[in-house]
Amino acid sequence: MYDRQVMDVEDALRAVDAAIEAGSAEGAGPLAVAVVDDNGDLVAFARADGTPIFQRRHAIRKAYTASRVGADLSEFAAYRAGRGMSAAEFDDGFVGAAHGGVVVRAAGQGAVVGAIGVQGSDRELDERLARAALAALQGGLS
Repeated sequence: MYDRQVMDVEDALRAVDAAIEAGSAEGAGPLAVAVVDDNGDLVAFARADGTPIFQRRHAIRKAYTASRVGADLSEFAAYRAGRGMSAAEFDDGFVGAAHGGVVVRAAGQGAVVGAIGVQGSDRELDERLARAALAALQGGLS
C-alpha cells in the first residue's frame, strides 16, 4: 500500500493564518498568501482588502513554482543563476522566478507535500512571511 502525507485544507489554512498574523505584526501592507499541494493545485488562499490583482496571482504562482520545482524559490533562483537559466526555460508558463515561496516537506520522508507563496510589496518580507507560514506546519501535518 502506498502511504504518504498530503497537504490538506486544515494544514493550508494554518499556514495562511500564520503568514497573515506575521504580516500584521510586521505592519505589512496588502498581501496575498497561497498554499498548494504537491501537484501545485491551490488548497487555500487569502488576501487582504485592497491587494492588487498582480499580487494575488503572483502569490499563487510562487506557491505553484516552489511545489513544481521541489525547492524554495531562493534555492531555485540560485540554481538558475548558476546555470545562466531563466524561469521560462522550464517549459511551464506558470513557473515564476521571484522569492517568497517555500516548499513544504513531509516529516521524516522529505517528500514534497505542498508549498506556500506570499506576495506583498517587499521581497525580503515576502520571504519572512512564507517562512513564518512554514514554521506553523513544523509541528507536523494533519
